[in-house]
Amino acid sequence: MEFSSIEGAKEFYNLFAKVTGFSVRNDDVKQDKNQNLVSRKWVCSKEGYRKKVCLENENRKREPKAITRVGCEATFRIGFNKQMNKWIVKEFMADHNHPLVKQNNAQLLQSHRVMKNADKAQLNALRDVVMGTSQIMDYMVQQSGGYNNVGFTKKYLYNHVDVDRRVHLRYGDAEGALAYLCGKSEMDPSFYYKYNVDEDNRLANLFWANSISKLDYTCFGDVLAFDTTYRTNAYKKLLVILVGINHHHQTIVFRYALLVDESVSTYTWVLETFLDAMNNKKPLFVITDGDKAMRKSIKRIFPNSYHRLCAWHNQCNAFTNVHVKDFTNHFSNCMFMEGTIEEFECAWNDMLEMFNLHVHKWVIDIYIC
Repeated sequence: MEFSSIEGAKEFYNLFAKVTGFSVRNDDVKQDKNQNLVSRKWVCSKEGYRKKVCLENENRKREPKAITRVGCEATFRIGFNKQMNKWIVKEFMADHNHPLVKQNNAQLLQSHRVMKNADKAQLNALRDVVMGTSQIMDYMVQQSGGYNNVGFTKKYLYNHVDVDRRVHLRYGDAEGALAYLCGKSEMDPSFYYKYNVDEDNRLANLFWANSISKLDYTCFGDVLAFDTTYRTNAYKKLLVILVGINHHHQTIVFRYALLVDESVSTYTWVLETFLDAMNNKKPLFVITDGDKAMRKSIKRIFPNSYHRLCAWHNQCNAFTNVHVKDFTNHFSNCMFMEGTIEEFECAWNDMLEMFNLHVHKWVIDIYIC
């Protein structure tokens, strides 16, 4: 067979795969010395085998995914013919070593999942009226008469929404966020937000909270905890959530803040802004993960509050920093023990002696804290 373009060849083989009942995956690409494509190859998605390093990983934290590659040799390769100025089929292997998918389920295979323009338009219209992605998927399934007729999976729909959201990210997002918060404050007089800018007049730190959070802090603001997500958002900013516990032992959120860095001045700005939003009510206890900059800011803004380290973070840090068997268990016993100061000192020294950690930097630092 002959094709005028690589795209035409790929479309043909993918259509052939859909009719036959398998999924296509890109494989080998060859170029000449001028970096011009001279050969293109596609294979069955079950070609090859999973790498041994993935199968023999003894430190796996999650259950391994199902084996999908079984060494299938089905192949379709084209090469460029300069005389004809066309792409010619050079290799074709049709046999598979695995069962093929039935025709009514083939559209759910990865290379055949396609959202039509009509589906995309309907998706955008439903998102504009604030319908959730999961609800949109259920609606499209009912509209199509079943999952087999939709043409894509729920995960594919979520991925499409995520990609579309990233494409629409613009430099004006900061102005849009501030305009949104301003509108919220006009509708809710108790809504609070504050921000500052850097030397280039760009948004640096942003702080906001609603009226319910303010009421919660009035009732349950004796203990304040910092929760940090460490720049997992698209803007690489530090998201800090100030939380507490209500009388049902449920976590409640007091305030949010997007920060440019983890410096003392930034944390000081957060705590000063927090006090301003909370009518200068200071917590009795503040719980953190032990960040030094945060510790200095707490001493400066909350001098009469008791600063405590988060037990969960301490256990994680002990496991990460001290690679000695059974140390974490003994460390937790010391941390949670009930007794006098003398009894704690005795248990702590016994632990240091047992594991020979008298000069370990992290152990010394955590004891000082």
